[in-house]
Amino acid sequence: MKDNQQELFPIVNEEGAVVGKATRGECHGGSRQLHPVVHLHVFNAQGDVYLQKRPEWKDIQPGKWDTAVGGHLDYGETPDAALSREVREELGITDFKPQFMGKYVFESQRERELVYVHRTTYDGVIRPSKEELDGGRFWTMQEIRETMGQQVLTPNFEREFQRFFLDKIEKYRLLTEQIRALIEGETDRLAVMANVCAAIHETMGFFWTGFYRVKDGELVLGPFQGPVACMHIGFGRGVCGTAWKQRQTIVVPDVEQFPGHIACSSLSRSEIVVPVFSEEGEVVAVLDIDSKELGTFNDLDGQYLEGICSLLTPLF
Repeated sequence: MKDNQQELFPIVNEEGAVVGKATRGECHGGSRQLHPVVHLHVFNAQGDVYLQKRPEWKDIQPGKWDTAVGGHLDYGETPDAALSREVREELGITDFKPQFMGKYVFESQRERELVYVHRTTYDGVIRPSKEELDGGRFWTMQEIRETMGQQVLTPNFEREFQRFFLDKIEKYRLLTEQIRALIEGETDRLAVMANVCAAIHETMGFFWTGFYRVKDGELVLGPFQGPVACMHIGFGRGVCGTAWKQRQTIVVPDVEQFPGHIACSSLSRSEIVVPVFSEEGEVVAVLDIDSKELGTFNDLDGQYLEGICSLLTPLF
């Protein structure tokens, strides 16, 4: 089996706008025309990562382990449609919820790709295509770290996974340790909130990081880092009020798509809000973080930020 070298791909600029078309053979033959691809990183509930093994007949990186799903956009196809098609064709999965992580330009000596990166958590049955893949399996994070640089994984996967996952995980791990040490023995709630905000903001480089405290039936602005912010938010209003009402973390990839979003700053593009609980299980505050970029946050951020917020529970 071989790739169809006459298959038509869209040619795009770095923003993703289509500016032309070319065949697979032209795109992979050293012309370095920028063409879009979609990637999906599949995690299970334990945090392991599914990788596919590329068959030997592939014209790029044959025989190496790669991102769970990766494929080109057909000419005239949208990234969302291409992702659904590729996941169905390569892994036999139709019931998944992708989270957009971002896009970037990947360059090699043979090609240039505009990569749309997604992730999902999936514990269902995976049926790798016998026609397109040489199988696949879940890898632990430790296995991936130990294998990187050994010519076993594709260079594209290594760079992308380091950028979108390993770097973030390591930052959050160190951040959690720092915050635990910072607040040990401190009983003043505002002092703890102030230092937690500062630590998150400095380490992660977010646009806005702050707490809203539950007071007299509404959320009232607490310690924060970043531009001036809304001072009062009602129960169930905006992302913060909704997280309070639902008692759960809310991830918003695009704030303009969230019904009733409260725009404290027009520069905010994506957001995550994490409740802080008392020892009795009541919501006493929310941690609100904003980014200037779309799709900054996902359930990985939620997992670590929930852990950080749980460190505040003994104060309430």
